Amino acid sequence: MIKKIIKYYSKKKHIMCPDIYIGKGTVALLFFITLLFALAIWWLNHDLSLVDFWKDLPVDHKIIELFCEKTEMKKVVRQPVNTFSGIIYLIVAIIILKESQKELKNSSAEKQNKENLIHKIFFAFILLYVFLACTFYHSSLTNFAFKIDFSAVYFFSLFPITYLSYLWLLTNNPKLSDISKKSVIIAIYSVYLIVCLLLSFSVPKGKEHIVSFVCILMFFAFAITILLKNPKKENVNYLVSSIICTIVALVWLKLDKHTFMCNPNSYFQPHSLWNLFIGLSGFYFYVFMRNEDNPKKYLT
Repeated sequence: MIKKIIKYYSKKKHIMCPDIYIGKGTVALLFFITLLFALAIWWLNHDLSLVDFWKDLPVDHKIIELFCEKTEMKKVVRQPVNTFSGIIYLIVAIIILKESQKELKNSSAEKQNKENLIHKIFFAFILLYVFLACTFYHSSLTNFAFKIDFSAVYFFSLFPITYLSYLWLLTNNPKLSDISKKSVIIAIYSVYLIVCLLLSFSVPKGKEHIVSFVCILMFFAFAITILLKNPKKENVNYLVSSIICTIVALVWLKLDKHTFMCNPNSYFQPHSLWNLFIGLSGFYFYVFMRNEDNPKKYLT
């Protein structure tokens, strides 16, 4: 299985490095933000005036046991490595926003790409929410932050389903006017927001992982449907990459829970690799959207 995947990617090297030119200014900005975030974590954890910052907020100690990383309960950032790894979501969000800004300014950009801007920008803001939720949760480990973190998981995992559903609606209604398309977008994202909010605050405690896994399985089902309908379409290769990154992320999440290869004091933490590969999954799904030329080709 692994050999087949390696062979597949060796034939399609551009999948690993999509045709996105990230300027030196953006690279410098991302490096500066990453460094600033790391320094902020270090400073907060060494400021004695902030000791026991979260002490008045309830914590479920069973949740803490799910992670390999050593938890510093008296510090502001209780899990610094897991917290820092969430920077990947911010990085991908900034890349999406920068690329969308360029597309908006480029008068020669394809009409279809400009029409897709709303989806890409929406996804960028979801990633920003995931970054904030991840930072809040691994910093505080409080019960409320736990809810917010899973809320972000629902928003992230259900977005691809929403977008692919939009493609399906366009496929089955090829004569929709621009006004009708806008109405469809408003309707489908309204449903998406309502479902995500309901899941965020109504899922019984202890069932969050099950619901999240079901959401991910639904994404796989929708994505595989597209792959089976149009396996030779170049664009779906990025969707394959998104699926593979999600599977790898799930493996690291499982390893973290079972403390395999666990060293609580290490800068290498399985959960941080979960964040990394979920972030990469989001990046490849963005590239899938970015390279969309005609949604009618996917499901016909």
